Amino acid sequence: MPIMFIVRWYPRPERRDRFLGIIERLGAALTSATAQGVEFIRPTFNRDGQFIVVEVWKDAEILDGLRRSALFHDAIRELTDCCTKPLEIEYLNPLDADGTVFARYPRGTASPTLYPDLESMTPVVL
Repeated sequence: MPIMFIVRWYPRPERRDRFLGIIERLGAALTSATAQGVEFIRPTFNRDGQFIVVEVWKDAEILDGLRRSALFHDAIRELTDCCTKPLEIEYLNPLDADGTVFARYPRGTASPTLYPDLESMTPVVL
C-alpha cells in the first residue's frame, strides 16, 4: 500500500543553507533499492520559510526501512538542530485506501524507535 504524507520543518533562517545541505546529502545517500521505493517527493518552501515536502512511497516497509537506518537518524538529528520547533508529519489517506495508514502512524508524538535521541524535539504526527 502506498504511503502519502506531508512533512513540515521550521528551519532557522541563519541555518537554511546548512539545512538544505543535509537534505541534499540524505537524498544522495539513498540506496538504489530505497530510491526505487519513491513514487514522488516534492520539496518546497512556503512564504513563511517553512520547508514542506510532499512524499509518496510505494510501500510502508521501504519507508520504515529508511527510517530505521543510521543515515536517517543522523540526518534527522542534524536537521532538527537547524530548526526552531519539531518536525511535523501529516499522513494522508488516498481516496481508494482503507485508512489503515492512520492506525499504522497514530496521531501524537512519533515513535521513538524511528526518531531516537531527539528529546524535546521529537517529531509530531498530525
